[in-house]
Amino acid sequence: MEDDMRRRMIHGLISLALSLAAAWLATYLTNKILGAPEQG
Repeated sequence: MEDDMRRRMIHGLISLALSLAAAWLATYLTNKILGAPEQG
């Protein structure tokens, strides 16, 4: 039971970290390809 809870917690943390990394990478690549968005 304890092992299963630890596994789910680690899975959730890794999933969150990878989701954030994917969102950052998508923004980074879009800005590299198209240029930074205009401010104002």
